[in-house]
Amino acid sequence: MIDFNSPEFYTLALVIAIALVGLLFGERDPGPASTGIAPFTLNPCVTDAPGRIALHALDDGDVMVLRDGMPVNDGDTVNIIATVVGDKVTIVEKRGVYGRGEPYSADGTATLSCLGHRRYHVRYESELTGQWALFTFKNTAGNTVTSHLKL
Repeated sequence: MIDFNSPEFYTLALVIAIALVGLLFGERDPGPASTGIAPFTLNPCVTDAPGRIALHALDDGDVMVLRDGMPVNDGDTVNIIATVVGDKVTIVEKRGVYGRGEPYSADGTATLSCLGHRRYHVRYESELTGQWALFTFKNTAGNTVTSHLKL
């Protein structure tokens, strides 16, 4: 017979309640991380919005990354590295080859093919300028999200 007034009953009930809350709200394993690398195609700036980033979902599931106002030199290369863990994506903009030419401001275009068709929480970091942005992006054909980078 169970004595509902005993300390053992309430202790057991408390332990079960804590275990259930842990199961319901605990961290789920997001799975393994995947990484994609893509080079930017650089062109002299044609926009008046330096420090802007845009992600555009293509029909085939790839994502076009558009970046405005990157400070580069003639001969520089710039790459983006995207690390995907569950629904979180960190995109880091890095200089590849250091050119010795004249400095100029460039717009860049790159295509990432490491994202699936889902909603992502994106963190974009620029090692060129130290700027960053946080936003959400749903990889559905035709969807575009634009954000301004912050210092």
